[in-house]
Parts: sequence; C-alpha cells; structure tokens
Amino acid sequence: MDKATLRQQTIQALTRLSAEERQEASERLYQALWASPQWRDAQTVATTLSSALELNTQPIIARAQAEGKTVAVPQTLPHRQMAFRPLTGETTLVTTKFGLREPQDGPVIAPDALDLIVVPGLKFAATGERLGFGGGYYDRYLPQTRGTKVALALPVQQTAQPTWPVESFDVLLDVVINA
Repeated sequence: MDKATLRQQTIQALTRLSAEERQEASERLYQALWASPQWRDAQTVATTLSSALELNTQPIIARAQAEGKTVAVPQTLPHRQMAFRPLTGETTLVTTKFGLREPQDGPVIAPDALDLIVVPGLKFAATGERLGFGGGYYDRYLPQTRGTKVALALPVQQTAQPTWPVESFDVLLDVVINA
C-alpha cells in the first residue's frame, strides 16, 4: 500500500475512535511510558503540542514538568528543519498555517541534549518503523539526536511489520509502546 493511502486510512480510523476508546488506550500508553526506565532516566523530554487527531501530549508535558524534567517542543523552520525549545510558563506559542502550536522564543536545545524524544506519527511497526505525516521533519532531525526515540501507538496506529515502503532515510524508533 502506498504511504498516502495508508495515511488517509489511519487518519479516518483515528477520527472514528470513540472518546472512551481513545481515553482508555491513551491512559494505558501514558502509564507504560511513565513506568519505563527511559522516562525515569530522562532529564529532558521532547514532545509535540498535539493536535486533536493525535494522542494528547498534555498529560506527558504536565507529568514531566511536575517531576522537574525539562520539556522541549518543536518549532518548524525553513527547508523542513526543526529546533526544539523549552516549554515554560513564559514561552510564547503561535499557531502555524498547519494549525499546530509552536514556541517562538527561548533557547534552542541541542539535539544531543534530548534524553527522550516522543516521536509523533500515524502508523508504527513493532519493529521500529514509523509512517509520519509526510513532511520529513523528524527524519531530518532524528539522526542528530542520541536520546531514546519512543512512539506511543493507539490501537489503530499499530502494526507488527511495516505495510508501507520503508526508505533508506527513515529513522527507526528505539521503543514502540502499544496500548
């Protein structure tokens, strides 16, 4: 199956999830993440400010901040590049043309300073392959990092093996947590 078709099918499946199914699966994912050694050992956690379609990252952000961890969120840059900046109470957020909220100020955190990166996507294989949203931002950014790359996969996002073409530049995830 081609990537565009699989993306559309997965988006449709995500929109069909009931609020109860989504909440129960999300809670299982959060608990598994928080129980992981990667979470326990991380001082700097990178995640997105999620859209309505995605797993809600607000509980991850709140827990990390409550535990004294630095939370880093991405800012998109020209040429499909990204920079992660700390998310604090003083961070100025703007909404992009894609409807995503991004930081506009604060220091850039070096890629090798991120201990745990919660990587977004649409489909995740248990073997670490990821089908993203198609922009290539994370495939360009992740090779610069040393932190653990983890995905939190709702049931409709899970597959044992990739059912899409895997490219040479696709970055494998270290951990895929399934609900």
